Amino acid sequence: MENHSIEGVRHVFSRACTIHLPKKPVVHMLWAAFEEQQGNINEARNILRTFEECVLGLAMVRLRRVSLERRHGNMEEAEHLLQDAIKNAKSNTESSFYAIKLARHLFKIQKNFAKSKKVLLEAIERDKENTKLYLNLLEMEYSGDLKQNEENILNCFDKAIHGSLPVKMRITFSQRKVEFLEDFGSDVNKLLSAYDEHQTLLKEQDSLKRKAENGSEEPEEKKAHTEDTTASSAQLIDGDLQANQAAYNYSAWYQYNYQNPWNYGQYYPPPPT
Repeated sequence: MENHSIEGVRHVFSRACTIHLPKKPVVHMLWAAFEEQQGNINEARNILRTFEECVLGLAMVRLRRVSLERRHGNMEEAEHLLQDAIKNAKSNTESSFYAIKLARHLFKIQKNFAKSKKVLLEAIERDKENTKLYLNLLEMEYSGDLKQNEENILNCFDKAIHGSLPVKMRITFSQRKVEFLEDFGSDVNKLLSAYDEHQTLLKEQDSLKRKAENGSEEPEEKKAHTEDTTASSAQLIDGDLQANQAAYNYSAWYQYNYQNPWNYGQYYPPPPT
């Protein structure tokens, strides 16, 4: 691209972002990407930071800032941006969203397993009913030597099973625990104990169903809300359970499609006009 063309594009972006579309995130992100292409990294940073200061709370902009720093080797700044997002989140769900992003950054990019695990454990303490936190914790444990990590993996399962998740979700985690011990476990006593625990959860679920049939369950409106919030998470774990009953596809379970159930759109509210 010739110099005058570069200046022309820059001028168009500048007018669009400062005059015509000052609160449109996508235009600002395109401008920042253009400046990054030209090697103007500080200008790209300034564009994203200035826009975020004007229009608060857009995850797409914060994540673009994180990826910009990561691409240019500024891992500490990328980590700081995610930590700041967790600290200033408006809800536990939003905080958990960024916690998962930070944990994966620490684990996959910085290769710091201990720090990554700490982030997820702290997030679980804040948001005990968020299935995705348990799934990401298990994914990290599964990435290592299964024999050496057996106790840690079982502890992850137990956190979910003995936590405050809906009984349907606890049953699904319990079933996966039994499968894990069947496939990889070293102690038959642990397998039998997990099986007994699973049967207890199934009985608990049957008891709740009987109460519902007798009319002593929670109001329909609350029931519908609970079912809505757990359905997608149950789908993540159940995934290929029936199709692969003989050979449990653990990698598919842990590498589920974040985009569908974890609706990024809910963190991209339209900016004020």
